[in-house]
Amino acid sequence: MKKKMLGILVLALSSLFLVACSNNALDGEYYWINDSRNEHMATIKDNKGFVDSEGGYSIEIDKELKVIKSEFGSEKYTFEDGKLTTNFNGVESDFYKEGTKACDEALKKYGYKEAGKE
Repeated sequence: MKKKMLGILVLALSSLFLVACSNNALDGEYYWINDSRNEHMATIKDNKGFVDSEGGYSIEIDKELKVIKSEFGSEKYTFEDGKLTTNFNGVESDFYKEGTKACDEALKKYGYKEAGKE
C-alpha cells in the first residue's frame, strides 16, 4: 500500500514538473545566427516579448494556436529544442534560444564563440 501511494505521489509531482517546464519553454533571449549575422533578436517572457527589429516592437504569444502577434499582424511559429522558427523580419528564419544545444550548435556551425558577439 505504501509503495502504491509513493508511486502515485511521484507520478503527480513529475506531471507538475513537466507542465511547469513546458509552459515556460519559450521564455528566454533569442539570437538570429547564420553565416552573415549573430545578433540578439527577441526577448520572450510569460507569453509576451520584444523584438529588436524594425525599430523594435512588442509581441504576444498564443501557445495554443502557435501564433506570435504584433502590430504587423500574426505569424505562425514552431519551437523545438531551442530553435524558434517564425517571421520576425519579413522572412521566415530560425532564431536560437540562448543557452540551448541548438544555439551552441548554430554558433559552432557558423564560427561564432558566443551569442550576440561577432
